[in-house]
Amino acid sequence: MKQCSLNHFTESLTPWLNSNYITSVTLSKEHRVTFSFNDGVSDTFEITDCDNKQIKKVCRDLAANGIDVRGLE
Repeated sequence: MKQCSLNHFTESLTPWLNSNYITSVTLSKEHRVTFSFNDGVSDTFEITDCDNKQIKKVCRDLAANGIDVRGLE
């Protein structure tokens, strides 16, 4: 698991979004976001400088771009 700021997290998404590499995203209540990729690899991020509401907003944006996002309820 990687710890990062919300700003760093959103910046790191750009190359993955451009390549359609993300198959799904899972959001946990503990501020952790797990990405599953086309090649079977997954990567988890803990966003340390914001609350779950802000993380959910980013995940909603991912869902709006056609990515399967779980845990937004």
